[in-house]
Amino acid sequence: MKIANVTPARVWKHKSGRTASIYGACPWYNEAQKAEWTLVQVGWTWELSNGTVGLGRVPAKTLEEAEAVMATFNARFAPKA
Repeated sequence: MKIANVTPARVWKHKSGRTASIYGACPWYNEAQKAEWTLVQVGWTWELSNGTVGLGRVPAKTLEEAEAVMATFNARFAPKA
């Protein structure tokens, strides 16, 4: 049984280069400011079966690295059948 899956890690990125979490407060106040932000992928992270995103670590740079972390996590924490 898998308890974690790989999912893209995304952040809001401002035209100035600043970033903001997609899970926090909205980084703009109005439609004019909204146009200055884009959603970008910054790597790969993990989503647990309970809806939690992330494992308390920096997202993996590659899909392969994320899958290796996921396999180790699932082997260690998934309930045994």
